[in-house]
Amino acid sequence: MRYELEKPVTILTLQRHMPVSFDQLTLHYQPQMTADGTQVASAEALLRVLNPRGELMGPADVLRHFNAPEDAEALDWWVLRTACKDALKWPSITVSVNLTAERFRDDTFPDRLAALVRELGLPPQRLELEIVENSYIADFDRAVTNITRLRALGFRIALDDFCTGYSSLTYLLKLPVDKIKIDKSFVDDVEMTKSAAIVLALVAMARGMGLKVTAEGVETEGQHRMLRAAGCHYMQGWLFSKAVDAEALSAMLQPKSHPARHRA
Repeated sequence: MRYELEKPVTILTLQRHMPVSFDQLTLHYQPQMTADGTQVASAEALLRVLNPRGELMGPADVLRHFNAPEDAEALDWWVLRTACKDALKWPSITVSVNLTAERFRDDTFPDRLAALVRELGLPPQRLELEIVENSYIADFDRAVTNITRLRALGFRIALDDFCTGYSSLTYLLKLPVDKIKIDKSFVDDVEMTKSAAIVLALVAMARGMGLKVTAEGVETEGQHRMLRAAGCHYMQGWLFSKAVDAEALSAMLQPKSHPARHRA
């Protein structure tokens, strides 16, 4: 089955007299580094929109206008198609995409996604799907069935913003995921005793379940040292790189280049 998103879809409005179309959307990518901070292992796709004043705005400025289910679905598929196309330029890394909880309740989603990557020629192992942990999954049985199907097709699943929602352990126990991403709110204070104890416990639990762990929002060398000692597999944050456009990420991945540590 082919799901076509090349045609014009919905026109959104950020403010009065400021229409935004899919042509104005773009993706930036934030690298996820190996634990030692020397290699780019993957990159997270982050939605950006260029408004009529030429300013680059973040996803929150757009998402609040996607009230209709068909708009949210169209946006998810636009992001997936764009990220998969970009991922073809970077055979050495995987690309991760955040999706709304509704996609994981859609019984047609696994086969439609498999058809998309087959059409584009992207191995499914190169695409990681992130579930935002504080999103609400009403039908766990259906979500588990669909996620199990996605993993069988080769896609990887990550639980994003772990421990920021109301049902963290329920999600971890019931959903067959491959990775958890420790939220920045825990990383910020990881050099303090209480936060360090929580992070150590989270990493030990995840590793005991055979899961990979990414620490998000790493901004200082001290945080990096603590998180590496705790056993995190991957690091993501401004200590290593802010989110960059596809061209800049391509430059970072060139042979003999060294990932720059950008601070905005």
